[in-house]
Order: sequence, then structure tokens, then C-alpha cells
Amino acid sequence: MSKKINRFTTLVLFLIVAGVFIFSRKPTQEVSPKPAIEQQAEASPTPTPEAAEQKQSYEFTATLSGQIALDLVQSQVKLDLKEYDFGIMVEGINSLKADVNHYWALYQDGDYAKVGIADIKLEKGEKIELKYEEITL
Repeated sequence: MSKKINRFTTLVLFLIVAGVFIFSRKPTQEVSPKPAIEQQAEASPTPTPEAAEQKQSYEFTATLSGQIALDLVQSQVKLDLKEYDFGIMVEGINSLKADVNHYWALYQDGDYAKVGIADIKLEKGEKIELKYEEITL
């Protein structure tokens, strides 16, 4: 009888600990756009030829040194962002969202960005480009 009680107690404790662990984890939260504070930004959206209804390419030029790329872009377009452990990812621009076949690629001065959009600190005149590209494996 006491073995059954010990097993039952162990099972109950395990379920409690597992439940606390599962329900105490913070779910990945979407990041809502924050307005840029006192930044003058110039953007020149450039559509690609494939863009019939929605633009699939946007280019932005920093007008101030020290601008964060995310702030510059958010001041000109509506972003759908998602925060992950590794940083913030652009999932959509002006309602055109990434899907299983496409993603928003980030370029800094013509080269594929080495860090995420929230980690890029721009110098005056630097360009950021976001392109809706097909995922190729």
C-alpha cells in the first residue's frame, strides 16, 4: 500500500513540476511597432518588377548617423515583427507576410545583412533594403 502511495505522490509531484515549468514559460511574443523618436528619416520604396499588387522591395536611406535600422524602417512602413531568442525578425511589411516559400531578406548597402534589423546602427547615407525573396534550399 505504501509503495502505491509513494508512486502516486511521485507522479503528482512530477505533474505539478511539469505544469509549473510549462505554464511559467513566456511564450514568444510579437513585437508591436514603436514610433521613431525625433528621427528624420527619408525612405524611397522601390518596387521590384514582380510586384503587381504589393511592393516586394523597399529601400531606406539613413539621414542621421546612429539611426537604428528598425526605427528607420518602422517610420516609413507597417512592420509585422516577431521576437525570438536570437532577436527580432521581420515577418511582414504592409500586410505582405512571409510564408513557407518566401521571407523578407535584409540587405545593408547592397550586401546581405550580417545581423538582424534591430542590431544595425546606420551611418548617414547608408542604405537598408528589404526584399521579399523565395526560399531556396
